[in-house]
Amino acid sequence: MHLTVDEALDLIEGRARESQITFWNAHSEICDDCRKRLETWREMHTRMGSLHLQDAPETLIRNAEAIFAAPSRLRVPTLRQVLASIVFDSFAQPAVAGARGAATTRQIVMQAETFDIHLKISGDPNQRRVTGQVLARGESTFVGGAMLHLVRNGERFESTSVDKLGEFEFRGIPDGALSLQMDMPHLTIVGALNA
Repeated sequence: MHLTVDEALDLIEGRARESQITFWNAHSEICDDCRKRLETWREMHTRMGSLHLQDAPETLIRNAEAIFAAPSRLRVPTLRQVLASIVFDSFAQPAVAGARGAATTRQIVMQAETFDIHLKISGDPNQRRVTGQVLARGESTFVGGAMLHLVRNGERFESTSVDKLGEFEFRGIPDGALSLQMDMPHLTIVGALNA
C-alpha cells in the first residue's frame, strides 16, 4: 500500500484526519517510495503557493472578449432569387397535345439562369402527381444538393430534394395556384405552374 496523490495533498493541506496523519507519517518512515512522493508533492505545493499570479493586461482581456462578442452589425449575405420562365407548356400548344404522352398529362419546361426544369403533371384532378428533373445547361453532371418546394396559394405544400440524377417527385397535389421553388446554396429559383 502506497500513498496516493489525493492522500498526499490531504496531508500537506491539512485535510487528513488525525488517524491518517499518524498512519502515513509512520508509514513514510519505513517506505522510501512514499517518503519521496510526499517530499515531491510538498515541494510542488510550496512552489505553487509561492507564485503570485497577475492579471493579464487590460488590452489582452479586451481583445479576447472581442473574439467572442457578437458583431454590432451582422451583415447577412442575401440569397439571389430569380424567376423561371416557361419555355414549353403542352397545354398552351394544342398542336402538340398528346405528342409527349396522354392528353391529360401536362408537360412543362422552365428555364432560369443556366438551369432547365422539366416537369410532368399527371393524374386525375384530386390526386395529381408532379415528376421532374433539374438539368444544368452546359454541364456534364446532374444537379445535386437542390431542395424543391411545391408552393400552393402562396404557402409551401410539400418539399423534396433531387436524387443523384436530378429527379424529384411530388404526389397527391390538389388544385390551386401552384408554383415550384428550387433552393440551391447560392440561388433560389421560383416558377409559376399555372401560368
